[in-house]
Amino acid sequence: MARIVDGFSLLLLLLACGAFVLGLRALSSREDLLAIFSVLAGGLALKSSVELMRARGQ
Repeated sequence: MARIVDGFSLLLLLLACGAFVLGLRALSSREDLLAIFSVLAGGLALKSSVELMRARGQ
């Protein structure tokens, strides 16, 4: 079970990185709404990933 949680946490981390990159590209092409949405989605995915790993470490 721990490996599944680790894998899911890693997947969330990769999704967060992808969302941040998408947000940066949207900023460079002046698509403000997509940039805001991408950065928010990336932040939430990153927070979820950290929370999963923190709960597992305790």
